[in-house]
Amino acid sequence: MSELKIPFLNELSPANPIFTASQLIASGAMIKIDKINWIEFSHLIEVKVFTGYDDRYLWLNYQVGGELIRAVCHADQEPVWQDSCVEFFIEQEDFYRNFEFNCLGVCLSASGSDRHSRKGLDKDSLDQILRFPSLTSETLSAEGNPVSWSLTVAIPLQLIGLRAGSEFQANFYKCGDETSVPHYLSWSPIGTLNPDFHQPAYFGQVKLEDKV
Repeated sequence: MSELKIPFLNELSPANPIFTASQLIASGAMIKIDKINWIEFSHLIEVKVFTGYDDRYLWLNYQVGGELIRAVCHADQEPVWQDSCVEFFIEQEDFYRNFEFNCLGVCLSASGSDRHSRKGLDKDSLDQILRFPSLTSETLSAEGNPVSWSLTVAIPLQLIGLRAGSEFQANFYKCGDETSVPHYLSWSPIGTLNPDFHQPAYFGQVKLEDKV
C-alpha cells in the first residue's frame, strides 16, 4: 500500500500563492502520479504533487508536464474529468469524497459510501476551496499543443474533518477522458480490469504529521 506523510508548514498563505507554491515544492512531501493501471491507456504524463498543511488548509500543488490541454468546463460541478484534470479522493469512516479539478481550477466534488449513492458538495462549501491555476481561459493554447501547467489548491481542514495527526486513506489521480490522448494515472495502484478511480479499497495510507 502506498504511504504518504504530509508535513505541517506554517508559512503558507492564500495572500501569496506564488510564495506558497514555492514553499510546498521546497518543504512539502512530494509524490508522483505515475501508475499506469490499464495497458490500453498507457499514455504517461509527468505529474508531481507537493503537499503540506497549515492551521486552516490542506494544500496540494500539482505540477503537470507536457499535456495536450483540454479545458471545456468553466463552472463548478461540471464534468471536469473530461478535461485536463487532476484529482484527490479521500476516505473517512464509511464514505469518501472526490475533489476533481481541471487545469483552470474548476472543481467537481461529491461524497458518499459508493459511486452510486453520492451527494454533490454545496456551493458555499465549494467556494471555500481555494484554487490558484497557472492557466486562465485567456492564456490557454489551442488543444493539441503540449503545455506544462500547475495548480495549487487549498481545501479547508474543517471541510474534510482533518487536524494535526489525522490518518486517512486517499488517492491522487491524473486523467483526461476527452483529451486528445485519454489517460488514467494514479499515485496508489488500482487493481480493477477497467479504468475506475472510485475504488477506496486501493487508496493509500496518508497521515498529517504532528506540528513540530
